[in-house]
Amino acid sequence: MARKSYFHDIVSVFGSNLAVTTSSLLIGIILSRFLGSAGYGLYSSLIVVPIIVIGFTQLGIRRATMYHLAAKKLPEDSIVSAVFILLLLTSLLSVVISGLVFLFSESRNADPLLLTLVMITIPLVLCNVFAGGVFLGKQEILRANILNAGPTVVNLVFVILLVGILKLSVLGAFLALLLGNICMFIFVFYVIRKSYHITWKYHEGIMKSMVKLGVVFALSMFIMQLNYRIDILLLKKMSTLEQIGLYTLATQIAEQVMHVPYAIEVIVMTRSAGATDEQASNRTVASIMRVSFLISIVFCSMIYLLAPFLIPLVFGHDFTGSIPMIRWILPGILMLTVFRILNSRLAGMGKPQVAIYAFIPALILNLILNIFWIPRYGAMGSVWATNASYGMGCVIFLFAYSWKVKMPVGEILRFRKSDFYFFRNLPSIFKWGGKK
Repeated sequence: MARKSYFHDIVSVFGSNLAVTTSSLLIGIILSRFLGSAGYGLYSSLIVVPIIVIGFTQLGIRRATMYHLAAKKLPEDSIVSAVFILLLLTSLLSVVISGLVFLFSESRNADPLLLTLVMITIPLVLCNVFAGGVFLGKQEILRANILNAGPTVVNLVFVILLVGILKLSVLGAFLALLLGNICMFIFVFYVIRKSYHITWKYHEGIMKSMVKLGVVFALSMFIMQLNYRIDILLLKKMSTLEQIGLYTLATQIAEQVMHVPYAIEVIVMTRSAGATDEQASNRTVASIMRVSFLISIVFCSMIYLLAPFLIPLVFGHDFTGSIPMIRWILPGILMLTVFRILNSRLAGMGKPQVAIYAFIPALILNLILNIFWIPRYGAMGSVWATNASYGMGCVIFLFAYSWKVKMPVGEILRFRKSDFYFFRNLPSIFKWGGKK
């Protein structure tokens, strides 16, 4: 079977991300309605710890797996076996670190049952993350899409049942999260067991290669996750649960724009790992980035215009304070679309360290501005700090990318008529059957 086009795969992944977006939005509506701003803030403040920890302790294995499988230089069964050995090790590390953070922070006063549910969920999330790397590395896009959308869609079903119908409040929210990941774990177990021969011996060469590359991926992802989430940690220290709830909703709404580059980056990375014509790949990725930037502008404009009408209607008047936050944070989110797509090209080339160089200064700026602005402006100060941080990081990265791929910044950014030929295959996406 011939390999499908960039456009076909991107649209397929975008459809999966659209299901995630819709489900996440509905989950946010239900939780904000039934938990209130304080309850939603409690949920967000507890869940942010494992999100940050997993971002680092997964050691970038998902992306290292994608790179190694797409490059086709090592035996597939050995790679997948090494992945699941590393899964056991990283799960243990994640649980220990998260537990220590909870133990030595104010979260130790939270309901022990809630903390237990969070801890149990961590290995399941990691399993789904690693398995997604296997599917994407093999370019099994359908399975990857199921694993991408599945946890959120199933989570939504259980949120409706446990929070909306049974009124289990914050406990129901965490139970729903756990059950959603359990269901996808069962799917992963069935597919992997059927498709690969897993051995539990120590694959020294493969594991060293994956960890060596993966640690760089992990550090890159950790810096980005910390840049995304440090605002909530600082708000928790310096502000109120209500402000956290408003800020969390604002960022979640605005970040829906990122599903466009999310859909693109996974395809660009897997294609880049096996690319033979580097300059052609660079031109293609630059063209994709420019088109996706325009699409993101359209989505940002829609969110900006509709937020004052939809937020009170959908989430309730308690969350009207998030409207100016949503509007102000959109420029920073828009800048990230450029970074995410170009970074996926470098990641596919095995050079994820460039993002670290660009976003460490941005993270420092984010931290400093939050410390100065939160006491004076509350969550809005975090919004402004985020914009400044994202803008700085993206500009640094753009010039670093230009140097790495030997392509002038002006050539990367300049629109061409040929950019829009990307959409010529659109009608075929909606046809059933036909030649592949």
